[in-house]
Amino acid sequence: MKQLGFVFNGARCNGCAACVIACKEEKQLPDGVWLRRRVENPSTMSFLTLGCNHCDDPACLKVCPVKAYHKEANGLVIQDHHKCIGCQACVGACPYHVPSFAKSEKKVYKCDACQVRLAKGEVPACVASCPMGAIEFGAIDELRAKYPEAVEQGMVWAAKEFHFPSPQLTHPNLVIVPLSSGE
Repeated sequence: MKQLGFVFNGARCNGCAACVIACKEEKQLPDGVWLRRRVENPSTMSFLTLGCNHCDDPACLKVCPVKAYHKEANGLVIQDHHKCIGCQACVGACPYHVPSFAKSEKKVYKCDACQVRLAKGEVPACVASCPMGAIEFGAIDELRAKYPEAVEQGMVWAAKEFHFPSPQLTHPNLVIVPLSSGE
């Protein structure tokens, strides 16, 4: 089965945060829990939205003491929310700050690429809600082939603009098309 992943296209994003709100609504998340977040660089008027990168070498999976995380055959990193004991080891380990702690429940939540929607043949809520088409989802090899220059340039841009961590840490299944790419 093919590894799934996301594309974020900075050249298309207008910063509206529809993806962030759609994710929160789809998952009916408690107050303070966000599985997709939006950051901006006001000096360049650029935006970046991120959910889970479903890494090849996920830090969250490695540190969870109760083994609440696993990788599916399609490469998605899934958390069994019922197993979570709220220790937040995954929160501290993820260099992208993806897992989100719910103080009200004392448990951690994490993006699962909208497994329920995928099972129905639908795309994740963040992808479906983006009016600019700035988020794509699919087989990561195909997405990397679609944006070959962005594979490396996007990570450099994201590091410069948003202090995005090195992809060498966990090997995220993410392509970032930089704002300056002209896409």
